[in-house]
Amino acid sequence: MSESQKARRALLQAYLATVWLVPADMTTADQNRAVTAFDGKCTTDEVKSLIIKSELAKADGNPVVRLEILKDAEFLASQLYDDKDLAFVYLYLSQVYGNGFNGIVSQHYANKALELFNKLGYRKQSIDARMAIVGGLVVRRDYATALDSLLSMKSDVLAYSSDSYKVYFLDQLARSLDENNRSEEAIEIWRGICDIDNGSPNILAHWAKAYLHANKPDSAEILINKAIALPHSPSDEYLCRNVQYSILERLGRRAELRLIDSLRNKAASIDYGERKIAESSLALNEKYESVTRSAWKEIESAKERAVIIISVFSILLLVLIGGILFYRKRIQLLKVENENNLLKLQSLEHNLFENERKHNIVSEKVAALFKSRFNTIDHLASAYFECKETGQEQKRIFGEAKSAIDSFGSAESVRELEDIVNTSTDNLMTSFDEDFPRLSVSQRKLALFIFCGLSLQSISIFLGTDLRNIYVYKSRLKSLISKSDIPKKEIYLSYFS
Repeated sequence: MSESQKARRALLQAYLATVWLVPADMTTADQNRAVTAFDGKCTTDEVKSLIIKSELAKADGNPVVRLEILKDAEFLASQLYDDKDLAFVYLYLSQVYGNGFNGIVSQHYANKALELFNKLGYRKQSIDARMAIVGGLVVRRDYATALDSLLSMKSDVLAYSSDSYKVYFLDQLARSLDENNRSEEAIEIWRGICDIDNGSPNILAHWAKAYLHANKPDSAEILINKAIALPHSPSDEYLCRNVQYSILERLGRRAELRLIDSLRNKAASIDYGERKIAESSLALNEKYESVTRSAWKEIESAKERAVIIISVFSILLLVLIGGILFYRKRIQLLKVENENNLLKLQSLEHNLFENERKHNIVSEKVAALFKSRFNTIDHLASAYFECKETGQEQKRIFGEAKSAIDSFGSAESVRELEDIVNTSTDNLMTSFDEDFPRLSVSQRKLALFIFCGLSLQSISIFLGTDLRNIYVYKSRLKSLISKSDIPKKEIYLSYFS
């Protein structure tokens, strides 16, 4: 279940418990959801949330805060055409003003609540609204009208209300009868609904006052002493002491009056929060009529304009940020590309210098090789010239040629050939040694001479073996290379074709 669903469920539970008096076991978290999740939503859910908040303010003893919350709920519900919630708001406002001793405004809101409840067909709530009207009349001390109202609704209350509500209604009826000099009827009603041993201090005090009005001070004293002995609130204390003072005064026990007067003055000095509500009138509601409807529309239009402006600004801001990020990224990419190009140029420049250096080395080695081979030919020619047409001609020429051939196959000459091959073929001989490290010296020399491009006849002379052996050695070495999986296999084999 999402958080919004939890808040909605908690709101409905709290609303049912508040308005319809349906028991609900709610956690503190659910109660917080019900009163905070819908603030500023401008929906019927917010109206319900405000109603719940007003009841919490009532429980905390903050009538002024409760009044402010209910006025907000009234304004919002009237703009949303929410008759159901608005009817309950009117009923609660009537109760607040009734407790604040402003009967005119209390009666005004009760009449508005009654109109809506009748329209909705809520019978029980219609009875509550009619009782609120009676409350406003009592605050105004219009007891005659209040009694007429109670008598007119008596049949409906007794027919459709619960037993507890019937007791409450009959108690209010009895009080109204007593205020209209019909104390005996009031006493009979109290006898029917209440037992002297289990009555509340408030009921017992009014019952005692009715006995006093019926000129039965002794019975009145018994009831008032019973009421004073029970646990009671400060307001009940004030009521009981007033009734007790009147009873003692009727009984002529003036010596006790000073003490009772001190006690009732002390009770009267207690600051009741309900009485701090400022006196109000019907003019207070003028701002909630036609003028406020246009103000509401203006607020909604202003909200829509604000949303549009914020949306446009947000889009422009996102575009601006996106453009800045794009160009910053573009600049970074160009910078990296320029750095790569610079590195490529540096690498090309380095390769040119390296190639030139290798070319110079090859040139030097070729020149040295050419010089050595030229010296060999020059030496042979000189020896031939010296022994020409003599008996030692063939012997000496053969000896000089053999000496030159032996020197060509020496270790120093082999190293020179390796350097030439590596320089001219990108380190071909070095790579061959790394790929085939287990070759014999003769196999390695054979590969070197093949890489140099020498004929098999010359190689047989340099290695001092028969030509057919060279063919066999070459075939074996070629087979060894073919069976390998080295990267340069094809390059090596190209020299053995």
